[in-house]
Amino acid sequence: MADFDQQKNFDQNKKTYNEFWKWFSGHAQDFYEVIKSGQNVEENFINIFAPELDKIESQVFFLVGMEEDKKAELIFTPDGRIQNVFWAEKLVAEAPEIDNWKFRALKPASQNIDFAIKMHDLTFDRENIQFYPIIHENYPDKIDLMFVYNAYHEEAHDDILNGIFIFLDNFLGEETMIQSIDKINVKGPQNVIEELIPLEKLKDYIIWREKEFVEKYQDVRHDPSNDEFTGFEGTVEGDKPILSTFNTSILNWEYKASHPWILVIMIHYTPEGEAGFPDAETYKVITAFEDDLELTLPSLSGYIFLGSETVDGLRETFIACREFRLATEAIHNLQVKYKDKLDMNYEFYKDKYWQSFERYNMD
Repeated sequence: MADFDQQKNFDQNKKTYNEFWKWFSGHAQDFYEVIKSGQNVEENFINIFAPELDKIESQVFFLVGMEEDKKAELIFTPDGRIQNVFWAEKLVAEAPEIDNWKFRALKPASQNIDFAIKMHDLTFDRENIQFYPIIHENYPDKIDLMFVYNAYHEEAHDDILNGIFIFLDNFLGEETMIQSIDKINVKGPQNVIEELIPLEKLKDYIIWREKEFVEKYQDVRHDPSNDEFTGFEGTVEGDKPILSTFNTSILNWEYKASHPWILVIMIHYTPEGEAGFPDAETYKVITAFEDDLELTLPSLSGYIFLGSETVDGLRETFIACREFRLATEAIHNLQVKYKDKLDMNYEFYKDKYWQSFERYNMD
């Protein structure tokens, strides 16, 4: 019955996509003429299209423009939210063939090596940006890159870093930025002692690092049969008590980087009493949900139950994942299944060495 319900939920979502694309097909030629002309695009395309997209995927954004082959290209982007990659890709997978249109999920890498981004009265291009890797002895698979920007000045650090990020999003493509790079930062050329690498070599560097990573971890799976969980008690700001249960037996696992995506499931509840914990009935539903969760995302398929924290009306459950696309769909289906019982949302973030849980390491 559970499998049937999940498929039913997915089919309902698919029907919504079909309705959206049917609507778009009816306007496609008019939209094409607007994009082709470049006139009144906001009024005659964006202001019409955006509300319709919002009805089915409110967290998916879009870009539109003309390609060299005279076709209009519509790109759906998660705009940095990992959990929305799946929905952008699913939306494009359901798109029909429409004359004069191309549809793409995630921003592609630029094919023009000389392209530039202008922001905050600054220009970002391959001529004024170089880089070097920051090597971490304890985190050897972490791709941490320092970019050196010729026109850097400290008071504009955040604006410059944002400009670098947007430039790289287009230079490398959104898929590479999401999947491959763990951290970036920026500084000026003054007092740099490291050997600087030209930006045009960045793609090859990332491919090399990614190849090493895949070869090292592609067959790694965790056997949960010997997992041991430890309970912790403490307080947070405002002297609110916090209860945590964590899989302390795995926090020193040598293959943590094979499961770099952390899924956080957040359940909001009305606390029973001043301590901030849920009542017995809510605990019962949360336990049933977490049992479902472990069945839906088993360790041998690439998911590891790390633990949970309960404090002041919030239960957070943490899963380390090899990937995030299938996990997104699975959690969405569970969210639908429990929609009348639990107030739940979720997100993914990248933490290749589970550094956000080092406080629970008992060694």
